Amino acid sequence: MTQTVIITGASDGIGAEMARQLAQQQGAQVALVLAARNETLLNQVADECRTQGSQVLVVRTDVSDEAQCRALIERSVAQFGRIDALINNAGVSAQALFSDVKAQDLGWYENLMRINLWGSVWCTHAALPHLKATRGQIVAVSSLAGLVGVPGRTAYSATKFAMTGFFEALRTELRASGVSVTTAYPGVVATQIR
Repeated sequence: MTQTVIITGASDGIGAEMARQLAQQQGAQVALVLAARNETLLNQVADECRTQGSQVLVVRTDVSDEAQCRALIERSVAQFGRIDALINNAGVSAQALFSDVKAQDLGWYENLMRINLWGSVWCTHAALPHLKATRGQIVAVSSLAGLVGVPGRTAYSATKFAMTGFFEALRTELRASGVSVTTAYPGVVATQIR
């Protein structure tokens, strides 16, 4: 049976590499849904995955927009009929000392939270009924900055700590349903996250 895996932030870095490795390891046994804002890069990753025999759906998605998150899940189910795994990988970084941030610039803290936390929450909420049906998997790609506050990264650390708390609580809530929740805490990775 073909497993359907959705990966947000799949145009570069960790997300693109996960897609490539899943396609290489599972070939025709995996259907990949690749989501990110950069459709050109998504299509390049999709082409690489197709050469391994995987079915691939590319969905241009800005996870800071709830409607686009829900549309991503709807298109995935319409195309493949099921969801076996959701990998919440989309994210952006930011660096600034809090004391250097001007009051009128604090809005970017909120924008960062919409992408790094709310994008994962919205995608997970939309996918949850389908994941319960398949007893599937949810993966949240956090950061070491979600475990230890990093100077100069107050906004980024806040978003990743929020992810940690949300997905730890969700793991306990979903235990009886058979849906697993995994949180990954990578360190520094070569990517276009900033």
